[in-house]
Amino acid sequence: MVSYIFSDKTGTLTQNIMEFKRFTAGNCSYGVETPKKIKYPPGVTNVNFEDPQVEQHLKEKSHENHAALNRFIECLGICHTVIAEVKEIKG
Repeated sequence: MVSYIFSDKTGTLTQNIMEFKRFTAGNCSYGVETPKKIKYPPGVTNVNFEDPQVEQHLKEKSHENHAALNRFIECLGICHTVIAEVKEIKG
């Protein structure tokens, strides 16, 4: 269960852009201070995240933070922008 979600909106007022750079899940903080520029696939925007620990902790099921990291990623996927579509009922 997620207890708290903290978000820093720096830049949204001046540029209306929010970049995903760092996060904390369980007892670990993820994301390096100055990430390398990564070329993401078309359509992936506002992400500037780098941390080799994430992949290591996800692969190592015995790692103390494995479950918390999985829950965070699941919540991130579920809570992503959702656009409701209203359909007309015919008949």
